[in-house]
Amino acid sequence: MNGQEIRPSRWYYGLAALIFVGGWVAFGLLLFKNLSGLSEKLQQVVVPGSTEVNLAKAGLYTIYYEHESVVGNRVYSTGESVSGLECTVVSKASGKAIPVSRSTVSSTYSIGGRSGRSFLDFRIDTPGIYQLSANYAEGSEGPEVVLAVGQGFATGIVTTIFGALAIVFGSLGLAATIAAVTAYKRHQAAKRAQNRYAL
Repeated sequence: MNGQEIRPSRWYYGLAALIFVGGWVAFGLLLFKNLSGLSEKLQQVVVPGSTEVNLAKAGLYTIYYEHESVVGNRVYSTGESVSGLECTVVSKASGKAIPVSRSTVSSTYSIGGRSGRSFLDFRIDTPGIYQLSANYAEGSEGPEVVLAVGQGFATGIVTTIFGALAIVFGSLGLAATIAAVTAYKRHQAAKRAQNRYAL
């Protein structure tokens, strides 16, 4: 029996393998690109002190405490929790203080040498410049730490991860389907060829 009569070609197995590997490559690239971009959207503030932050959209914002961080050329490595730090957010346009509360949803991240956890939440109705101030309670002292302010950061991480996983499982499913169909058709073609030669 001539092996060249068996169709489809074994090259389809190579195609399946290429699709599978390509899925993992896309997974890594998507995570690297999107997660790196997300971390850049967090505005970092070194406290104690007061800093202006530009909040471009209305809605809910989260203040994260970064216990591992880099600001400029300085590396910060502090404890995983911070106590006694009191934060206020004030609109520069109206002078109105924005209510700040403990984060209702606990979220953490570790990206590009930065590790943080959700600390406080606040909501604004009007985009603009806001004064973020954070100081230790009167009579207490603490280390210089880094806070980061962002909107939809945790949701962006989850969306990115699930999107990347969808690519991996999609490529795995497609590769497995191609390999299985190729194997089945080659088996059927081999049986037909064997029957022809047997006559």
